Amino acid sequence: MSDSAAEPGRLVVRPATRRDLHATARAHVDLLPVGLFPSLGPRFVRRWHRTFLDSRHGVGYVAVDPSAPGEEFVGFLLGTTDQTAHIAALLTDRRAVASLAVAAASALVRRPKVATRLLRSRVGPWTRRFRSRKPRGDGPDRPTAAPQVAVMTALAVRPEWRGTGIGSTLVTHFVEHARLAGATTAELVTPTGPTGAPTFYERLGWEAGPQESTPDGEGLSVYRRSLRDADPS
Repeated sequence: MSDSAAEPGRLVVRPATRRDLHATARAHVDLLPVGLFPSLGPRFVRRWHRTFLDSRHGVGYVAVDPSAPGEEFVGFLLGTTDQTAHIAALLTDRRAVASLAVAAASALVRRPKVATRLLRSRVGPWTRRFRSRKPRGDGPDRPTAAPQVAVMTALAVRPEWRGTGIGSTLVTHFVEHARLAGATTAELVTPTGPTGAPTFYERLGWEAGPQESTPDGEGLSVYRRSLRDADPS
């Protein structure tokens, strides 16, 4: 797969770079306002998005209109080719974890309502989960040959460009990237409410799985797709 591809309507999809982080973070906060991270604001989201670009398991694409002044930003996709490996590598990167923690703390200081919501909906469950964890060696070992699962973390297209096919093109790039990287399955979650896109993903061949909810009570639908000999389109 080439690094970039010309799309109908003069659009181009190319790998995301750090120069794109301001635009991707702003779009994430404005267009995907579900969950804790977007509520922490674009500065934190920008630092979070950077972890995908810095990871060898990360996937990042942007869609742009190169004919517009300054290469107009149209949309983006972020994800991983191996979610388990990506998270494990991130947690061992002390500099990245510290940077995320500082950005989160700074965001919470400026957003007391979000801080209150965090304490109410997440700190308690996280503490109980930590206390209930079994010591290493007491539970079954994770299978050494566990399937490699890719996760599409975020996909957003500016409203004026929806319906042009650019969202489908971004998903196609992700599916092919993940398949070539060895993933056997891809997953994503989309809100069950008006900001979700279940019909869009079903049309692209993704199969609906269980429904979940965020700690804030927002409904989410899980979608999966096999990548074994998959047609990426």
